[in-house]
Amino acid sequence: MRIPLAQYPGMNRLVLDWLGGDERFLARTPQPPRAAKSPKSDALVNALDASNRHFGIFASDALRAWARGETLTIVAGQQVGFAGGPLYTLAKIATLLRFKRDMEKNGIPVTAFFWLATEDHDFDEVATLNVPVSTIASHKDVNRQLDLLCMRAVRGADSRATVGSLPVPEGLITQLVALYDIDRPQWLREGITFRDSFAELIASVFGNELILIDALLPELRREGAPLFDKILANEDAIQHALAERGAKIKAAGYNEQVIPNEEGKYTLLYEIDANGNRQSPTANRQPEKTSTTALTRPLLQDAVIQPDIFVGGPAEVAYYAQLRPIHELLGITAPRVALRGHVLIAPKRVARAIARFELDPADVFQSADALLAEKEPEGVAKIRAIAEQGRRELIARVEEIAELALPADHSLSGKITRSIGHLEYHFDKLSERAIKGLVRKDKERWLAVRELVATLYPDRHVQDRVVSWFAYWCQHQTHLIERVLEEVEVDSDHFRVVEI
Repeated sequence: MRIPLAQYPGMNRLVLDWLGGDERFLARTPQPPRAAKSPKSDALVNALDASNRHFGIFASDALRAWARGETLTIVAGQQVGFAGGPLYTLAKIATLLRFKRDMEKNGIPVTAFFWLATEDHDFDEVATLNVPVSTIASHKDVNRQLDLLCMRAVRGADSRATVGSLPVPEGLITQLVALYDIDRPQWLREGITFRDSFAELIASVFGNELILIDALLPELRREGAPLFDKILANEDAIQHALAERGAKIKAAGYNEQVIPNEEGKYTLLYEIDANGNRQSPTANRQPEKTSTTALTRPLLQDAVIQPDIFVGGPAEVAYYAQLRPIHELLGITAPRVALRGHVLIAPKRVARAIARFELDPADVFQSADALLAEKEPEGVAKIRAIAEQGRRELIARVEEIAELALPADHSLSGKITRSIGHLEYHFDKLSERAIKGLVRKDKERWLAVRELVATLYPDRHVQDRVVSWFAYWCQHQTHLIERVLEEVEVDSDHFRVVEI
């Protein structure tokens, strides 16, 4: 099931046009590997080695080959969400590994990095997990299968602390372990941080194929010190270039991915204070305490890691379209940008409804009733015609009453108007209910389609944006990973519904 990405709700139009060949804001032509890269310091290589060993990844040889410039470098990244975050995190990792494996089959050695966005401060995003109740063994009835269970922890509304170093709330861990009736895993041990929990889960699933980069690793920040100085020294020029680029993007009919603040400025850097909160940088800032924003994180990555290829989602592709003049201004070589694959997951039993009831998979991005109403054009049209005729006839009689009564009592005008409004409302409701009754007359079909919609478009959100991949991992383990790796497509203008 391969569906045009243009039918994916909310897809970035700039990215769709870019996939179609529009290179006004971002080149699509694959760039050759860099002929030469600046050397990596021993301090950075040793720190990456040590942190990955801490996570359970043993990649010393791969890191040293990368440091010597012997491999192609590819990078992707994501926030350190609880229990691995939503499905698109898995899609990013799968795209990265598919890229790596395909190139290595062609004799090209590759080092694949995954950037852990530990400096982000969106606690609500990382401390929320949505799981389909159908993935929980104790819930078998159809109605419960359609639920989306949300686990969430909250913190003080005024806190802007970076999330990577915060401990995972015990309440979240208790809920997850109880929900799936599993032994408490090591990556959810008491007091573990979001960073370590996420990283250790990834390490346990993917082994040594990925090298993880903690965005707050002190040695990484020290390597970025010259970049931070250059950003602050050229701030006026950067602000001007971003504003000019933003104007061109808007003139082309698109939106800027990152917009300026209320003062008309783009936020470039933060400083992390003693409490872990992000604030405006001071004159005495240290590189270890300097934090990037959505606009400058790619610059740090490209200046220090020097990737040949960056794999990102639509928002990240749009960041690069917005940032390209800044790469040039600061003398940073930009990587080739590739769009991650888009996949949705459907159990085979659920996915069968697509073929069985002759549905277009893209049609699931609406309610089950609306979808099935399209399959009953004659019946739906007849119900609407009858309802419309009845409404017109009844309103005509009310208007006749008005012509007779209004000359005698003008106070009836408002009541008659309200009566007509009520009649129109109730005829619309009657028509709506009749159509629902029509499409639900085949109860088996309606229940199957309802479950399909709830699986791929729960609560009117596309599945990969909100639903946890860990929920499916608990059921299918390595089979889930193998199926996603089989189906995921880099730089594709289609998305796939993967049956498991």
